[in-house]
Amino acid sequence: MRVRAGLVVVAGLASTLVAASAAAASTHPLEPIAIKHLPVADGYSAMSEPDWLPDGRRMVVVLRPAADGGDQIGVMRRNGSGLRCLTCGLDPTTITGPPPDDRPIGFGKPFAFSDGKRLLMRLGIQPGQPGAVTQNFVYAILECAPSVADCEQRDLVPLNLPGGGIAQGVQNREARLSPDGRWVAWTELSAAGPRMSVGRLQRNAGDYTLAGVRILNPDAPLNGDSENWRAVSPSFEFKNFSVDGRHAFYSSMYDAENFDTFEVDLRTGERERVTRQTEWDEDISDSPSGGTLSQYTSRGFGRMVALAQVPRPPFVDAMLFTWTGRFMLNQVNRKCLLEPWVMPATGPRRGFFGQPVNPDLDPGWDSRTLGSWSPDGTRLLFWEARSDATGEEDPVGRITIARFPARSPAEHTAAPTPAPKWAPRRDDYAGYHSNTGTFVVQGADSGTATVTIAGSFFAGTESVTYEDYSDDGRTFLDGTESVDEPSILGSLQWNADLRVSGAHRGVLKSDLEFVTGGLATGTILSRLDGRERTSLPPPRCRPLRVPRLRVSRAGRHGERMRIRVRSRITGDRRLRPVIGAAVTAGGHSATTNDHGVAKLPVAGGAIRAEAAGFRPAG
Repeated sequence: MRVRAGLVVVAGLASTLVAASAAAASTHPLEPIAIKHLPVADGYSAMSEPDWLPDGRRMVVVLRPAADGGDQIGVMRRNGSGLRCLTCGLDPTTITGPPPDDRPIGFGKPFAFSDGKRLLMRLGIQPGQPGAVTQNFVYAILECAPSVADCEQRDLVPLNLPGGGIAQGVQNREARLSPDGRWVAWTELSAAGPRMSVGRLQRNAGDYTLAGVRILNPDAPLNGDSENWRAVSPSFEFKNFSVDGRHAFYSSMYDAENFDTFEVDLRTGERERVTRQTEWDEDISDSPSGGTLSQYTSRGFGRMVALAQVPRPPFVDAMLFTWTGRFMLNQVNRKCLLEPWVMPATGPRRGFFGQPVNPDLDPGWDSRTLGSWSPDGTRLLFWEARSDATGEEDPVGRITIARFPARSPAEHTAAPTPAPKWAPRRDDYAGYHSNTGTFVVQGADSGTATVTIAGSFFAGTESVTYEDYSDDGRTFLDGTESVDEPSILGSLQWNADLRVSGAHRGVLKSDLEFVTGGLATGTILSRLDGRERTSLPPPRCRPLRVPRLRVSRAGRHGERMRIRVRSRITGDRRLRPVIGAAVTAGGHSATTNDHGVAKLPVAGGAIRAEAAGFRPAG
């Protein structure tokens, strides 16, 4: 991914992160990250799902009442003061209709419009089961006058999506707002499979609707071309618009069970794979400078090794991933799944994935999506959840702000989001799981994959048989893999007997049943090049390691000595320079530059280095 056009970066160390010198770029420096937790306001048991208002001085948050009742949306200052409830007293059933049981309707996932006067939000039964297809998500827009920050007059207006809802066989998930406020994108789950939809927002007399809806999924004929099959067969979920509004991020797979981040140019349809690793990557946002991505990932936890390390196409994976996703996202396992990292927008380079934002978690807490960059790019806003297993009293959710002190403020101007005219219209798109029958896919280099599809995404069977299959001419695949899903509300059986030969050697054998509630029983053996797993990941994991600073003398220049400060992060084999570290020696102090070097008067004695988010040296 390239740095966005039309973005201006104010002078300072932030420029290093966007257009570093050749030496710095080759080493990808680390930086200080200071974490601050905001207190939870009286009368509430949790605060979550924050988003910045356009002024960067206030934020909107989800509020969970300490007493019974549905979640509400509030607005407060950046330091947590001045909280005001925006939705209290509004009747959500005017949007959702009456609930099917006695659970309350809650407001959630607010996104601020650039005009500062409106919020896109989701409404649903609370508490909903994560990933449950029966959860009927409904969307609305809160209009405030004169502004969200000073909402004296308010109107809750429904956003009617074209597919209807659960009653029409569609679940609408993860709606996102374009930076210019003119487009809404979301993911529809239907019997034909997941599809990423985007439409132009229009205000009518009594509601909002979407015009010109198009599908952002790759669209290719299911002929014998393996690249076409890899493109259209996996799971898809829309994640975010880029900060300039010209691109969209989404999560999908190139290899089975390897959930990665991809990017599509909304003007041209050109696609790029942003992450490439075995672990789970989803939920992403880019900084106002366009030079940094915040990426949630299971990197460092090893959660996906058993499922994803054996390389194979995702030909039967969309249905399977629905269930492995529920397993990974159940209330126990999800605490080891997704933590925010920051990484260069150019993607991983020379083995560098990025830097963990929040490794020093308090016991029982884990970070939650989505990360939201402040308008000036110096802070990342997200939230944390606490496990009930800790036995602690409330709160169970809190707002977290990560501050990047080595960065200077950035300014940006979002361009109008272009209409994706290359994408098929919603009514013209069928979806992968509308296909049934037996198909023969040719390996790009050798062999075949015989794929059989029956039923639908909500209830069906899929199988693939590989014979000397290879797309790269180096690694070859033989054997079978199948899924049998009687109902997406009930269970799925996954069987595999695969053998890998050539440049890599391994096996994948599975006899697993996934059931409602995010549970799994059965056996699995996953082995590749000597690394073996004989079970799915356990419910507990070690927290990410807090990196330690290391200091060394790097020579002298005249009467000044050069002190190099470096560190190594989880999953990285390389010591990397740390910018913005405070170095003291002999009563003198200095800050490391973009090469991780501080220059101080020559002095004896101990050298000490400190930087937020690192263990000190000396």
